[in-house]
Amino acid sequence: MTSSRREVGRALDRRRGTWRPPDTWLLRRFGLAGPIVLTGLACLSLLSRDTAADAGTLPLLIGLLIGLPHGAVDHLVPAWQCATVRPLRATIGLLLAYAGAAAATVALFLWMPVPVLAGFLILTVLHFGAGDVAYRAERDGQPPAGSVLAVLAYGGPPVVLPAALWPGTVDPLLDAVAPGASAAFTPAGRMVALSAVLLAAVVTGLRELAAHRGDEVAALGVLVAAFALVPPPLAFGAYFAAWHSARHVARLLHADPGNQHHLAAGRLDEPLRRFARQAALPTVGACAGLLALLYGSGATSTASATTAGPFAADSLQVIFAVLAGLTVPHAAVVARLDRRTAARPQCPAAWPGRGS
Repeated sequence: MTSSRREVGRALDRRRGTWRPPDTWLLRRFGLAGPIVLTGLACLSLLSRDTAADAGTLPLLIGLLIGLPHGAVDHLVPAWQCATVRPLRATIGLLLAYAGAAAATVALFLWMPVPVLAGFLILTVLHFGAGDVAYRAERDGQPPAGSVLAVLAYGGPPVVLPAALWPGTVDPLLDAVAPGASAAFTPAGRMVALSAVLLAAVVTGLRELAAHRGDEVAALGVLVAAFALVPPPLAFGAYFAAWHSARHVARLLHADPGNQHHLAAGRLDEPLRRFARQAALPTVGACAGLLALLYGSGATSTASATTAGPFAADSLQVIFAVLAGLTVPHAAVVARLDRRTAARPQCPAAWPGRGS
């Protein structure tokens, strides 16, 4: 009887647009994966730097593929967040918006690759940082602080530190994706960006320390240390899969109303199977499309291997164009999710498929 009343209360909460802080065990458990993995890689790099450096670009691609499903259920988020959204209309509307944004991003990249790459990197910093801030707020049942310094502190290391501290490794990748990018990103500009990120990390760490959140200070320290010590392809691949994607999947599991009774009972198996079913088709479709594009680009330039690794420059351009095209609309959906993490107002009119 109590369980039924609780479920009715949650349904009413969704109808009214209010929100009750959820159980946070899942968010906390998933949030440990990234710091643990990056700590292990940092220790490995200190003990055997050559072994970590010999991994090449393969860990980067593996990490990107493992993390790909975290954006595969974006089309379901509007209906999860708002009971007045019609699921089918919302899905169709969001897929059309997704396709349009992705196509526009790819077209812009092909037209002016270096400026688009620079804009994409800035968007990535904001996306990573805001996602971490929102994750911590949801985990702790508090409103997101919205601090620009916190966003920069958590989102800057995966992007800025590799470019500033590992130019010999990163520059060939940048030039393979957008010819001339490494020259456009001047050493002075990289040092300014690095200084801003480190300052933001120090200030954020001191704030966390003053608030007696030593675990957050340690996690932020691990994030900075990993990207300073671990070769970028290995560090970013591990970060994307075990830190960014894992935390976002945990938030999605909490956001899905169909998982509430399982999570309240401490069960994770059925929510994971449900997510796997929801994400399977979009993930397979994205991978199939990517492989088809890679095959096509490889057939036209089989002998264009570069210092970026075992993949041809044309292949890396294709990979970036596709991932950038998927990331731009994904970041927009997540930004909406982030803004509605703590205090969920009435359903916004901007969601596709909202009923009258």
